[in-house]
Amino acid sequence: MNKSTEFFDTKLDKIEHYQKFPSMRPFIGENYGKYNSRKIMLVAESHYLPPKSTISQNPENWYNSKQTDLSKEEIAWINTRGILSGDWKPNGHMIFRELNTRMSDFMDVKEFRAMTNVAFMNGFQRPAPETGDSIKKFCKPIDYKIGAQTINAVINIIEPDLVIFVSKLSWDELRWKIPKSELRVKYDFVCHPGTGGRYWHNKNYEHGMKKFKSLIESEVNTNV
Repeated sequence: MNKSTEFFDTKLDKIEHYQKFPSMRPFIGENYGKYNSRKIMLVAESHYLPPKSTISQNPENWYNSKQTDLSKEEIAWINTRGILSGDWKPNGHMIFRELNTRMSDFMDVKEFRAMTNVAFMNGFQRPAPETGDSIKKFCKPIDYKIGAQTINAVINIIEPDLVIFVSKLSWDELRWKIPKSELRVKYDFVCHPGTGGRYWHNKNYEHGMKKFKSLIESEVNTNV
């Protein structure tokens, strides 16, 4: 079982950014909200496009474009659900391999992939202009604005209990731009799981894998 539910799509399709780029809709695992009835949403950084692609280099150009302006290859590179349902063999997909491995351990699930128990989306809605690189050095105010707006809209639709930013960049730049809501949502963050021994696996770093374990276990063990 490794599919995204389409249960929320009617509402997700009303989000302005997804009307332009439907392939960027979040992956929402078929078991979302079923594991101990708790709903966990993960927010990462951004997609990126093939090496010769130029459409995301200019922020205004990107946000004024739409999916039909992209090639089939470019669309595949921003297809969140397609990527989450893939084999995760490329080097840039280490984040999915690592998150899935750790959640399998921390949640003690038996499914083919633990990611089917959570929702996943990228925080920044513009692909990083350089293939395989972080969007950090390319961010503009419009990226923060549309990123936060889109995250907030998704949260209001799928109503998670816990939102974990799996990127300090996304946490620092987007979390505090999300408006306060009446929903009782808990927010926290960990570093990017692709940082390896420098941060993610560093036992002395307080926002790495050890913290992720604590967040997941505290949530799935919550009585509801």
